[in-house]
Amino acid sequence: MKEKIEKLIKTIHDVAPKDRKVKIMNVCGSHEHTITYSGMRSLMPETIELVPGPGCPVCVCSESDIVNAINLSKREDTILATYGDMLRVPTQIGSIRSNGGNYKMVSAPHEVLKIAKENPEKNVVFFSIGFETTTAPTAALIEMGLPKNVTILTSQKLTPEIMEVLVKDSEVGVDAFVAPGHVSAIVGADAWKVFPKKYGIPTVVAGFEPENLLLAILKILLQIKEGKAELENVYRGVVKQEGNKKAQELMYKYFEKADVNWRGIGYIPKSGLEFRKEYDDINAKKVFNLPEIEEKKVAGCICDKIVLGKAYPTECKLFGKVCTPRSPKGPCMVSLEGACNIWYRFGK
Repeated sequence: MKEKIEKLIKTIHDVAPKDRKVKIMNVCGSHEHTITYSGMRSLMPETIELVPGPGCPVCVCSESDIVNAINLSKREDTILATYGDMLRVPTQIGSIRSNGGNYKMVSAPHEVLKIAKENPEKNVVFFSIGFETTTAPTAALIEMGLPKNVTILTSQKLTPEIMEVLVKDSEVGVDAFVAPGHVSAIVGADAWKVFPKKYGIPTVVAGFEPENLLLAILKILLQIKEGKAELENVYRGVVKQEGNKKAQELMYKYFEKADVNWRGIGYIPKSGLEFRKEYDDINAKKVFNLPEIEEKKVAGCICDKIVLGKAYPTECKLFGKVCTPRSPKGPCMVSLEGACNIWYRFGK
């Protein structure tokens, strides 16, 4: 393994451009974890920049949805169920943990059924957030049949759509993408072919081991050296070209594409999933008539720039001082997949 990694790094140095910078963006919190924890940036040629993108679903969950979740948990007749990271995300009125009422942490959607069974007199609201990897299990939960006392508050985002936003933003200046492995297992490698085909940007689907990520970086650099822009998949043992068709069918059975709000970024057309109208009876936004709440940015926080690849965590004046994993001021410091949290724990 060590010899393979050393050979990959040497080859990367050999083929990397000497006269231009290459910005390679990863769009996965687990990729960023591997890159930072392994010290991969320090092993790259000076011309290669590895930049984290919007790979943390907790970081981009809209403040409006979180505030509505907090308010739902304050109802005496309601229990809010959600993932552990969501309990600590700061908002204008605090976090679910600090300012919420009745809430329970779950690690998977099916745990909501147990909560509902044990509390038949309560409204159980499952606050479901994330990218395609968490949307599919939520759809599977609905397919199982929900008890009458369960509704779902969704904040589901689509990865390919936000990547197109990044491509079109000249300030970001992405030269290539390392496409997310977990998401690709659902949507398929073909979901990323638009980037080389339409925008001329090399894109490689990668797994999470350092060796696999280094191979993806090498593939990108070889494409650039040869003047090509192609889609490649170096995570073939997990990711198929067409993805998980059953998961995709379930997702679009219950959800449809919609204009959704990304925290710190704003509304992006058709970049998320909302319930189809025929499922209004399990849509917490409809059942509880939830309002849209104006977002209030934390003074000094630059999470919006960090998730778009326009700034690094260390460029934030709050980073590591008043903003730490124990006392986060912005969403990027909360989740283990957040760039600020990762950089705080492992350095750059």
